[in-house]
Amino acid sequence: MNPRLKIAFVTGGLPSGGSTIFLLHLAEGFRALGICSEVFSFTKDNPLSSEFSELQIPVHAADESSLIYEDRVAGMYRKMAIFQPNAVIANLGLESLEMLQYVPQGVVRVAMIHEQGMHKGPPNYKGFVDGIGIVNPAWLDLAAQRNPTARCRFLAHGIPLPAPEFARAPNPTDPLRLVYFGRLQQTKGTRLFPEVAKQLADHSIPFHWTMYGNGPEENWLRSQLAKAINGKTVTIAPHVPRQNLFQNIRRHDVFVMASENEGGPLTLLEAMAVGLVPVCGDIPCLIQEVVNRENGFVVPRDPMSLAQSIAELHRDRARLEKMSVAARKTITGKYSLKAMAERYVEFIEGLGPKAEPSPWPENIQPRLIRGLPLFSRISHGTALGRQVRRMAKRLAR
Repeated sequence: MNPRLKIAFVTGGLPSGGSTIFLLHLAEGFRALGICSEVFSFTKDNPLSSEFSELQIPVHAADESSLIYEDRVAGMYRKMAIFQPNAVIANLGLESLEMLQYVPQGVVRVAMIHEQGMHKGPPNYKGFVDGIGIVNPAWLDLAAQRNPTARCRFLAHGIPLPAPEFARAPNPTDPLRLVYFGRLQQTKGTRLFPEVAKQLADHSIPFHWTMYGNGPEENWLRSQLAKAINGKTVTIAPHVPRQNLFQNIRRHDVFVMASENEGGPLTLLEAMAVGLVPVCGDIPCLIQEVVNRENGFVVPRDPMSLAQSIAELHRDRARLEKMSVAARKTITGKYSLKAMAERYVEFIEGLGPKAEPSPWPENIQPRLIRGLPLFSRISHGTALGRQVRRMAKRLAR
């Protein structure tokens, strides 16, 4: 492993959600390996700023409310040149891919694909992308087809492992404790939840299902599950803060995942890490890499199949406990932050040139963003257009 490896993350923003948690986790994993990393964001908002600070991971965030795009590019470049990374990971958004073109020869350039819509970005930057990291193994062939000049690799997520005291307690006789945690939105399978609950009730399976989260489907869920909520078999609870996640979800037995699509769902790893048995709809994602017959269920994504698997666990509590132990072992063995970081280091080192990177020029001349419409090309491509946009920023403050 290269002890001099320094990694810069460039991102279009740091929104609340999986792509930002990914950065936090990977930077923490690199730190555990003694590797320095810094984050460079094109927008100032950072809901996880305290977590980055606590881990002593520098975040350089540009103020999009006062700086035009070209000035953010130039400022971001200067800060990155001070850091002198020998690898740059473009995490999210067109801006992050644009920054790869300013990186000197010999610096490894990696583009991330976190969701289906991101596949269209890297092919437009084929001269500036050495490798592509994919969080969903089902996307690997598509990425390779679209990016024949770049090396593509599936890189599984990792998570901070919970302390041993957060392992779930056995449940030999009480009603099964089901849990879902995440956004309450249709793509997460919320439209299936009421029917799964009805199937369980119709078959006299004793259960209590807690759904932690908020989102556009919350009111619909409350109306559809009103009888179950009043009967205290379903609880819809607020989103759980990250720092309290393990101590909350450890109180349950089964994690229900019915999403329409996923990339590398962190919730699956987090649930299994405390010993929850996953019952998952069979969609192509990290599920197939992590869940097997010994530690969980992968079934057709319909209410009857999901409910039948839950019923099996109720009827065979010994099997529930064996699967719970196996679920924890799966995550602790392969999906820690350190294991995740090692996967990325191996990938980056495999892309790297033998020679030292070229020096970082002191300044750069920002270029036009690829694919801009004609009017935007005029406002971005001329000194007058840039001055007008700078003035508009000042007036808007």
